[in-house]
Amino acid sequence: MHFVPLPPNDFPEFIKLYYRECRSRLPQIQAIAGKWTFEDLLPGLSDFDTRFICDNTMTAQDWCQMSVAVGHLHLELCQAYPKWARILEHLPGVNLTWDELTGEDTYYPEYKLWTFYHCAQPSRLEQAQERLAARKWDDKDEYFHLKKFATYYGPYDRSIDPPINLGSYENRYPLHSRLMHYFTPPLQSAVSIIRHNAVAGKMQALRLASRMFPETDVFDEVIEIVEEGYEVPQLYEEPALSELEARLFKGLKLVGARLSKEITILPDTDPTTPEVWKTLLSQIPIAPALAIFDYAKFTRLMKGRLYFYTHAPHHFDTLLLIQNELRRIGTWFFRVPFAIFWETTRGHKPQDPAGIVPCLVPEIITEEEARCTLAFNNLANGDWAGHEFDVAKQLVDVFDGFFHALCKITQEVRALQHS
Repeated sequence: MHFVPLPPNDFPEFIKLYYRECRSRLPQIQAIAGKWTFEDLLPGLSDFDTRFICDNTMTAQDWCQMSVAVGHLHLELCQAYPKWARILEHLPGVNLTWDELTGEDTYYPEYKLWTFYHCAQPSRLEQAQERLAARKWDDKDEYFHLKKFATYYGPYDRSIDPPINLGSYENRYPLHSRLMHYFTPPLQSAVSIIRHNAVAGKMQALRLASRMFPETDVFDEVIEIVEEGYEVPQLYEEPALSELEARLFKGLKLVGARLSKEITILPDTDPTTPEVWKTLLSQIPIAPALAIFDYAKFTRLMKGRLYFYTHAPHHFDTLLLIQNELRRIGTWFFRVPFAIFWETTRGHKPQDPAGIVPCLVPEIITEEEARCTLAFNNLANGDWAGHEFDVAKQLVDVFDGFFHALCKITQEVRALQHS
């Protein structure tokens, strides 16, 4: 099996350029962060999960302008730097203001898993990080990490993570996907729960697990494979690959058995399996404003993401990426938030969230925002198979009106919660 040498680590160059160019287009961008720690970014194989922190003055219209600007820049960089196709897989996912980064109503435990790289106001970032570091581990943290563990728990699903935009490094991806995408995330969360302290790095989590579970050597094996750049030819063949998957799942079972003794947020019903945990977690009430924010914060640059995908150069494969977004944004961005809004303000769940939209005009949203919202719902929840690009382009056209409507119902719920 032939392995093309992995490229030099140019993540620092990319991050610096991306931050500088984005700020030049939208000065409200104050800081850039990425999920995990720097050692978890593997050249040629990892994308970069950018997170932006913006000035507190950001309005709904500012987010719309930022989405378009970053989408255009993303496209320019993808055209100018074909080698960065993998790194440029998607626009930043979570984008916040300073107040949202430190506010309790908008606290998201993933914040503690970010590494910050550049900031226009270092003292402000230092204060924010100190505030996050001082925040004691609580039910929100346990909920977040237990949900992640339960979501990822299970044998590796070979259909779930196809290789994309990897070029000559694609033959390493079977191991990268199994180890870094689907084994270490639940392990990282489990170790965080056991320690009552967020573990920001995947490699860090593996090293901690190696010490915490000396009865197995699977964690050391994973570390060794990653450090060798996945150049372990025998593991790509059967039955060795299936045997590796079995060892990984056995390791998660071992961790899960320990985790069952650490859980505090579930009812005392002897929840012995992650499958049971998943069901029980779905029954835990969450404050409406936080529940909506959990979904809404991902919408802010989605228009730019869809624009980039529908205009990407030929060397960048986008179909699977568009399909991934279309599978979830109808539920995440419309059906769940609007249902939460109606239940919070009217006291009962709507049978169909689309039916409540006309009732919001003109007291909360405009007729144009209602039109865009209903169009967004029809497109995102309709039959898009076979015409994904056309649907994505149409979503771009109505996204601003929908986004303004989403921001308004979010504000209504937040105001009601604090009244």
